[in-house]
Amino acid sequence: MKARIEKWKQKSLFSKISDFIFIAFIVALLIPQSRLEIGGFINRIKAKAMQPDVVEAGSAQHLTAADYEWNLADVNGAPVHFSDYKGKVLFVNMWATWCPPCVGEMPEIQTLYDKFKDNPNVAFFMVSNETPAKIKEFVTKRKFTFPVYSMQSAPTSKFEYSGIPTTFIVGKDGAIVVSEVGASNWGGETTVKIIEDLINK
Repeated sequence: MKARIEKWKQKSLFSKISDFIFIAFIVALLIPQSRLEIGGFINRIKAKAMQPDVVEAGSAQHLTAADYEWNLADVNGAPVHFSDYKGKVLFVNMWATWCPPCVGEMPEIQTLYDKFKDNPNVAFFMVSNETPAKIKEFVTKRKFTFPVYSMQSAPTSKFEYSGIPTTFIVGKDGAIVVSEVGASNWGGETTVKIIEDLINK
């Protein structure tokens, strides 16, 4: 047994990570209730390597007044009007409580939110089509403090998404400068710079 442990210690970091992911996969198959947590952890590792891409200048779609007419509810069921945040830099993330990639990127989103939560020029929208009660239970258990919302009306085509998580970053002028499908490193320097540049525009 000692010899096997010593042999494993000599493996490359990549081989060790691969072994861990394989073990996590087996555990997830054997214990269904662990799938979300294990899947979230694996996706968090992946997300660390993924940086969001900025839409090329001149190619960005712009939100119209109609695109801001999107009705949401907070975790207590109170109505929230997206249009009230027009003119701010917006971070909009489509997610669900059952989605491992969504769970995987959330610690990074929390890091980003913590950096900008006191800036009046920035607003965060973590949006799910699940009930306010289900969303509240999920974020409370995981101690996330970013704002979460339940969809009360469908978003317009500018916020169409074919998979989750999907994230949009919108400038103060309504330009969608980031439209990203899949987990990303939202807490990294790339996103911080994107948002800081949009604040200063």
